[in-house]
Order: sequence, then C-alpha cells, then structure tokens
Amino acid sequence: MDGDLLAVAAQASPAVPKTSARPTKKELAPLIAALPQKEKDALLLRLALGPEPRLRTELLHRLRGTTAPATVTGHRSAAQLLDAAHTRRAGRRQRVEHERAAAGAQRLTALASEAESAWQLIEAHIATKKTNACEQAVTLLAELRDAYAHTGRSTDFRQRLINLREDYQRRPGLIHRLDRRGLR
Repeated sequence: MDGDLLAVAAQASPAVPKTSARPTKKELAPLIAALPQKEKDALLLRLALGPEPRLRTELLHRLRGTTAPATVTGHRSAAQLLDAAHTRRAGRRQRVEHERAAAGAQRLTALASEAESAWQLIEAHIATKKTNACEQAVTLLAELRDAYAHTGRSTDFRQRLINLREDYQRRPGLIHRLDRRGLR
C-alpha cells in the first residue's frame, strides 16, 4: 500500500472518535425511554428499511447529548488523490535531499578544518606501499579535494596534490589510481 496515497486520502477523513466504553443496557434503557415517540418511530423505520452504517453511531450520540462526527462533504477523484500523493512524495524527497546535502556540506567543512591531519594520514597510507592503503589514500584525497573546493581553497589542494605526485612519481600504481579518480 502506498503510504503517501493513504496519508493524503486520510487527510479529509474525520478524526477517529475516542473510544468509550460500550454502553450497557442499564444505561441506555432510561435514555431511550426519554426519547420523544416521533423520534423513536423515525429511528425504528430507518432501521427497518435497511442497514445504515452510521445509524448506531448517530443514535448513541443523540442519546448522550453529543453530536455525531461530521461526514466528509467533498469527495476527491482518484486522479486528485494520486496528484496529492505525488506532491507529498516529491516534497518528502526534496526534504531528504536537502538534509543529505546539508549533512554532506557539514562533513566537508569538518574535513577541511582537519586537512593537515588528513594529509598526514594520506602520506602514512602511501608510505606503507600496500595496495589497500593506497586505495584508502586516494579515496581520502578525493574527499579532501571536495572539502577544499567546498571551502573555496581549490588552488591550495591543487598545489599540494602536484607536490604529492612529484614525490611519488616513481610509484606507477599510485599515479594510475590518482589519474583514475581525476586527481591530476
């Protein structure tokens, strides 16, 4: 079941009344006896003519002196419900994407503020000469590139990357990984 469609359809529905204890015969008898004869006759006639889904609810509310919940007056077509569900879904996706972008920006800002320790970690990974460690270094470099770009310091990153490539130019595996990730 489409949750958005269900939620949109339920928006026009009346609120579910608070469930109260089922009335007892002892409670109802005097209330029914107090009803005017014309009203009793009308209720019995409606009951005899066939099932009315809301007749019991209406009678109980009448006896208790409360008003029955209003029925929904406006009906919406299936197309209107589907359009509303689509709008709701699109709004939710937009909010999620906005939250994801904000979290990403926050992560990039945090990484940029700790750039120096990230560069040291990259150097340490490369120094191990292990394939997995080099992959981690390249991944961290790509994230660091994005963090520098996010904070408007792309030229600083580019200069450090040029220096790193020069220092490790005799490591073809590392240079290939850098090229493959667009770290040139």
